[in-house]
Amino acid sequence: MKKITFLLMLSVIVFNVSTYAQKAINSVHLYDIKNEAMEKTYIAGLKEINTIIAEIGFSKNYYSYLKLNASDTTKTYRSCTIEHWTSEKDYKTIHDHPKFKEWATKYKDINAVFIADQLYRRFYVVE
Repeated sequence: MKKITFLLMLSVIVFNVSTYAQKAINSVHLYDIKNEAMEKTYIAGLKEINTIIAEIGFSKNYYSYLKLNASDTTKTYRSCTIEHWTSEKDYKTIHDHPKFKEWATKYKDINAVFIADQLYRRFYVVE
């Protein structure tokens, strides 16, 4: 009986993880940041929106900021933001929320600097 219960629970967990993975979306932004001051401002903005997203009940959705190691000789697209979304529905709900819109307005000019010359792609999980 313990084996059956264990296998049943394991099946439920695997199904839930599999269902989650099929809905997940990751958007990738590659761009360049001109200086440290801009980078600090940008990171502060991402921290702020991640806090807002968690406050409105979507803590599994967030932005990550990454950059190449200083020793890397690549000339372009040295910085990257990855958006982690649990589903299209959650993405839309978050972006339609008044707090998200308020944040987007506040950071519109700052984020526009990165959006202008970025490489953007939206990725979906492949089965």
